[in-house]
Amino acid sequence: MADQEVKFSNFYESTLATGSGGLPTNVIVATLTAAPTSNGTSAISTPYYLVVDPDSAGSREVIEVTAATGTSLTTIVRDKEGRYGTPGDASTAPNHSEGTVVRMAVVKEMFEDVHDRIDVLPSPSSVTTFTNKSISGSTNTLTNLPASEVDINGATDGTAITVDGENDLVLLYDSDATAVKKVKTKQIATPADVHPFLVMGG
Repeated sequence: MADQEVKFSNFYESTLATGSGGLPTNVIVATLTAAPTSNGTSAISTPYYLVVDPDSAGSREVIEVTAATGTSLTTIVRDKEGRYGTPGDASTAPNHSEGTVVRMAVVKEMFEDVHDRIDVLPSPSSVTTFTNKSISGSTNTLTNLPASEVDINGATDGTAITVDGENDLVLLYDSDATAVKKVKTKQIATPADVHPFLVMGG
């Protein structure tokens, strides 16, 4: 199917509106008696799936609504499952007359879209790029991240802890390698004490 967020409406059922001409073969627009809503009042946005004539084994059809305004379905993909021909081919889709029931039923296309959305998420072996930043799940690395963009403000306050120089690690920008590296805290040199006499210049 597609990596898309489909919308849902609980308990939705309507009909092809009287005077609309129904949903004939080759047609990719339709008018409903009532629009699918999110709360009984507000029409849901597209995309969403509907089943036309759901109780007829010989003419039920899964359609995808990709554009709609209220009860007007302005762009429809016909026969999504390919029951009557090639999926999406309106020329082989059934002819539905005015008054035919239209229902939002559970169809496999809904779950396939969810699976497609999950499939594009980062996995333990994938590399995903976000605004020129690459995250590798297999090596647990984040690359192309300039030191100037490293933000530690969200870290837990550790100012009261006792630092273990042998085991505690910190991030450090290595200017020679132009890379952020992890180092043991004991590697960081302690600033030299300045003798007061030298400061005074005596």
